Amino acid sequence: MKKLFLSMAFVFVAGGAFAQMDAVKNATKAGNKGDFATAESLIQQALNNPETANLADTWYAAGQIQQKKSAKQLENQVKRQNFDEAAMYDAVLQMTKYFLKADQLPDQKGKMNAFSSKMASAIKADKGNLINGGINMFNSSEEGTDAKALDFFGAYVDLANAPMFAKENLAVADTLMPTIAYYAALAGLRSENYPAVEKYAPMAQADKENGQNATEFLIEALKKQDKTDQMLSVLKDAISKFPSNQAFFANMIDYYSANDKYDEALAFADQQIAKDNGNFFYYYVKGYLYSLMKNDDKAIEQYEAAIQRNPEYAQAYSELGRAYVLKAQDFSATATTNVNDPKYQEDAKTLRGLYEKAQPYYEKARQLAPDNTSLWKQGLSSVYYNLQMEDKYNEVMQAN
Repeated sequence: MKKLFLSMAFVFVAGGAFAQMDAVKNATKAGNKGDFATAESLIQQALNNPETANLADTWYAAGQIQQKKSAKQLENQVKRQNFDEAAMYDAVLQMTKYFLKADQLPDQKGKMNAFSSKMASAIKADKGNLINGGINMFNSSEEGTDAKALDFFGAYVDLANAPMFAKENLAVADTLMPTIAYYAALAGLRSENYPAVEKYAPMAQADKENGQNATEFLIEALKKQDKTDQMLSVLKDAISKFPSNQAFFANMIDYYSANDKYDEALAFADQQIAKDNGNFFYYYVKGYLYSLMKNDDKAIEQYEAAIQRNPEYAQAYSELGRAYVLKAQDFSATATTNVNDPKYQEDAKTLRGLYEKAQPYYEKARQLAPDNTSLWKQGLSSVYYNLQMEDKYNEVMQAN
């Protein structure tokens, strides 16, 4: 009785599987006839059924239906009959996703890569529309299209790791791959999908035009995910590879200063200066660190060193002016205000001298960056006010 029971159970299970495979065949037939609504409904049932969900045959059939759906839209375009460009792109995307899934599963006979050759040929013929679909979504002003653009660009990049393309080494052979990976990372950043940025940005770093930007995306994604150790590792590597990119160095300093690690920040700045003591930005950042540490005298030294190396750097002039204004404010807090005090005249002279030292630096910042009022307007107005230069004060206050 036990043997009979087991045999009946086996027949029942196998029968269920065969029934679902019939659904796959019926879905394929409907797709061949152009009845895509029926085909998609039937194949979706098979994709969700545990008897067929883990078979390559099911996912391959699902991809074939989308392939035919895309081909139908292309035919409509040629005939100029009800062509839906977005639907065509979406069908190519779904086809690619289904084929990528099928490529990871065995068929009914337990064989792996049973459909790899056919799927690879189909994807090669249509993969350009993954790019076009991504661009279409990327340029759309509708809400949620950045995430959709990520789907398209990401699917294209995912082909590089698909078993069906293993022999072709697409990561190297397809010269567009780093560029599309860049757009995938950018779309991920715009849609706040930081794991996706982390996934695609590394390949995008190989792109000649956008490699540095991709590295910035990766750093931001790691920062958003609180992956501090990985972020610091990427930052240090980026600073070595792209020493002229100020953003990487500034990011590293921001991390140290935000965590009150000023000694480490200064040590890191000194390391960079030792490698390139002609880089004005390293001195500027070191001055900025001393400013945060309330050491205005050392900050002034570093800002002056930055200006010696780049006399056109408006930000350094602005910070120099600010350093002297801060010294003036600190001195004013302790200076006597009693006109009868013997020290009054001396303190007043010292205070005026500090504002006079700030004046030319703010004026130079204004000369170099007249449109960037944040660098000089507030500071210069304070200087003119305290030096009792009423006409100049009024003129600055009216500046836009």
